[in-house]
Amino acid sequence: MDDKKRPGGLTALAVINFIFAGFSFFGLIGIATMSTMSKIPMDGMTEAQKTQFAAFQNMGQSVFIFIILSSLVSFILLLISGIGYLRLKKVLGRIVGNVYGIIGIIGVIVNVAMYPKELGGGFGISSIIGIIYPLLTLILLNSTFKDDFVN
Repeated sequence: MDDKKRPGGLTALAVINFIFAGFSFFGLIGIATMSTMSKIPMDGMTEAQKTQFAAFQNMGQSVFIFIILSSLVSFILLLISGIGYLRLKKVLGRIVGNVYGIIGIIGVIVNVAMYPKELGGGFGISSIIGIIYPLLTLILLNSTFKDDFVN
């Protein structure tokens, strides 16, 4: 693009990246909070809350670490690539966006396999969204917007 005007679709992709980065950030806060609540009393909890809390406590250390790392990596990649989309940067936008797309797809596959069903794991609506957005990102960055990154 000669006039360096950012396409509206790329701006929308950046905004969606920032929204998903926010979800990742708040997920990190939630996981950190739950990890500190290992010995809270269960009276006053509903059965569903007790089941979820027990599943969280029984989750293996490696699963817990994977969830934290994948949320952190997603947060960072979404934030950086969103900034790159807005500034039309090849490396920060297109390349980091592609890395997010690939890691996002792998992360969903691993989460479906590892994450306890009581905590929303398994294949469900979050998995579908988690697969669709990285796929859409890869498709758009490598077709529709591939020539828009001029910096």
